[in-house]
Amino acid sequence: MPPGHATHPHEPLSQSLARILHRDPGHLTANRVIVGTEGRRLYLVMILFSLPFVAWVSIPGMSTVLGPMIGLLALRLALRKTPRLPKFLGDRVLPPKLKTVILAGGMKFCRLLEKFVRPRRTVWMSWRLAHITNALLIVFNAALLALPLPSPPFHGSNALPCYAIILLAVSMMEEDGMMIWFGYFASAVSTAYFVFFGALIVNQLGDWLRPVLHWLGLQ
Repeated sequence: MPPGHATHPHEPLSQSLARILHRDPGHLTANRVIVGTEGRRLYLVMILFSLPFVAWVSIPGMSTVLGPMIGLLALRLALRKTPRLPKFLGDRVLPPKLKTVILAGGMKFCRLLEKFVRPRRTVWMSWRLAHITNALLIVFNAALLALPLPSPPFHGSNALPCYAIILLAVSMMEEDGMMIWFGYFASAVSTAYFVFFGALIVNQLGDWLRPVLHWLGLQ
């Protein structure tokens, strides 16, 4: 049984996420969230960390923190490793606004989504190759999410990868062989967006990297 597979009685997605957020009233860290997810584990964590970006315009800087976390968790999912983040990421206190943003808008998205997601198993969804491919597709979208792009002008640069991650993760978690095709479509749209604005994105990343390289004495 792959990591993240539900082993506890089924619970609506929005209720599971709300329970995780309210379980620990203190400082929220990624590794604490992972421990609290129990049966659904990595899928729930990846969905949870994607919810702040559901809105077309999100809080600046948050994607560069949560994007790498999602990517590393998805990579561990592909490799069937224990769901855990390195201390420098996993034990880092998450932004205080994270819980507020998730509860304010993200839960509405989850309640809408759970009306359509249900176990619709197909043989290929249980194949090891399909499991690896889907997890790596989440890694790819998490990398796009993590890019430090300002909004404006890059409206939707966080939202599009976020939709893909959520759809892929919830489809894998519920073994929904129909909904996952929407995840593939969202990934294609996300990729097309970044390809279309490729030159602008490269220039923006260059402007962002130059002071970093100068600080490191490499330029």
